[in-house]
Parts: sequence; C-alpha cells; structure tokens
Amino acid sequence: MVARVPGAAECGQPARAATGGSGEGIAAKMKAARIHEFGDSQHLYLDDTPRPSPGSGEVLVEVRSAGVNPVDWKIREGKVSRSFSLPITAGQDFAGTILEATSETAAFKPGERVYGFALGTYAEFAIAKVDEIAHLPESLPFETAAALPTPGSTAMQILREAGVVEGSRVLIHGAAGGVGSLAVQLARRQGAQVAATTLGRDVAYVGGLGADPVIDNQSQRFESVVHALDAVIDLVGGELQERSYQVLRRGGVLASTVGIADAAAAERLGVRTLAFFMRRKAADLVRLAQLAAGGALRVRVAQVLPFPEARRAQDLSQHGHPDGKVLLRVG
Repeated sequence: MVARVPGAAECGQPARAATGGSGEGIAAKMKAARIHEFGDSQHLYLDDTPRPSPGSGEVLVEVRSAGVNPVDWKIREGKVSRSFSLPITAGQDFAGTILEATSETAAFKPGERVYGFALGTYAEFAIAKVDEIAHLPESLPFETAAALPTPGSTAMQILREAGVVEGSRVLIHGAAGGVGSLAVQLARRQGAQVAATTLGRDVAYVGGLGADPVIDNQSQRFESVVHALDAVIDLVGGELQERSYQVLRRGGVLASTVGIADAAAAERLGVRTLAFFMRRKAADLVRLAQLAAGGALRVRVAQVLPFPEARRAQDLSQHGHPDGKVLLRVG
C-alpha cells in the first residue's frame, strides 16, 4: 500500500478541504484530482482546492469532460523531462464552457463551448490560454471533443512533419490507438495510400477506417507485405521501429512519437528520422473540430468514467489496453 498523503483523500472518497483559498461560497472552491508525490495511481488524490483565476490571455473554463492520455500518468510517475512543483492537478485535454474571460480575450466569451488544452483538466474548473483552445461546434458532444486535443493534434502534426501528402505511401504502426486511428483517417483524407499494423482483434476496425492493407502483428511480418514506402509513422517503438527502416525507400522518413532508437542505421540506409513532439496549436484544434463535427473524423471511445474515478481511468489507460479513448465525465 502506498503511503497516504496527510489530509488528502483518495479519488472516489470524500475530498479534503483546501487551505489558503480566496473568495466566498462554493464558487471559490473546486474539486481536483491532484498529484502530491510521484508514483503509481495511488498518488492521485481528490482534493478541495481554490478555484483559479484567469490572467492576461487566459480564460477560466468549466470542465465537462477530460481526456486521459499516456502523458498524464507519465507525469504522475515523474517520467517526463519537465520539472513540476507539487502538488499539481492532472490532465491537459478538456471540453467545456467558458466561465470567465478577461479584456484581452475578446474572441472568447463566457458561456461559449470550447475545447483544447488547459492546465490541470482533472478538475471542475481549469485555466486555458486562448491560443490553445478552439470553439466547439454545437453538434459535437463534449466527450467526443475531449478525446481529440492531444491525439488529434499529434496525428495531424506528425503526418504534416513527415511530409505525407496525396499519393504518399505510408505505414502506421499502432493504428488502432487514439493517435493511430486518427492518423489513418487524416492520411486517407489527404489522399495517401495507408497501410497499418495492429493486433488481431482490431484488424477489422482499422480496415474500416480506410487502411489497406491492415497487417496483424500476431500473424504477419509487415516487411513481407509493404516495401519502398515514403513514410513510416511509428507510435509503438521497439522491434517494430527497428524493422521499419527496411521498408522505406531511400529518402523516406521514419517519424516516431517514442524516440529514435537507431539513428545510425537510418543514416546508413539513407532514411530520414524524426523524433516528434506535439505542439499546442489553435488552428489544428479548429480543423479537428470541423472534421469531427462533419462526420469526417471518427473518435473511438473505450470508456467514460465519473470524475472521482481518476485513479481507475489512469490505470485503464496505462495497463488495461482499452479499445479506444478513456475519458472522465466532470460536469
């Protein structure tokens, strides 16, 4: 059993009272799932904490749904390079409504539906920068939108940086996941020829997104199926990445979200490598929302859990191999 943070409540249990908050009444406080020390999901606690106030170029949002991403539990485990001052509220993806705006945020007004990135989204309220959010079409549900910011931005940007255009021949590893499934759809929409790898249970699903061929890693080796590709989008790493160099044409690119393990091999084969890092761009959020609202982009949601079950949600994302996105229903 992990040691309990003094005074903190486990997610799913009564929250502790915050100290040092300002304001009066219920609006001055909020519930938030916070990390008090790095470790496993038992280090995530449901707190009562002061509601934040927006500064210049920021808005206060009421969170309706929060997306659970691998980066969330990697931060909780202390496995990211960025330093954090604890305690911190978990989460970065959200969909909700604007509660407060400042004079510098004329494009966004209280009551408007928005989605995107914010600081600590496993909470009833969060602060978002106006250049990291976008308006949410009325036809797009909050839970669908909350599944898009990190996975959708990653998929859109990695394809762009890998130079995937109409006619490109591309292989996507991990095509059934949150990023991979969106990357398949976006690449097909751009007119690329998309091959994909996945595990047996997801072959039909990935094929339905437009990939052809879909290679089952449990029964086939992808290098016996595809050759002379323009790009490989690697969302898995390990052996799959190592074997990917041989299916690229000279001058092709291997773009990976999990780092490049053997850059020397790529250089010998005349292959370009790209260690990809997602950036928060409002323009990409606008386009993703348009595509999803118009039915051109399908989001696969595995499970929606109530906000107090943040520990369970992170465990499911990290260890449960979910068939799609895990979300928290907050508001």
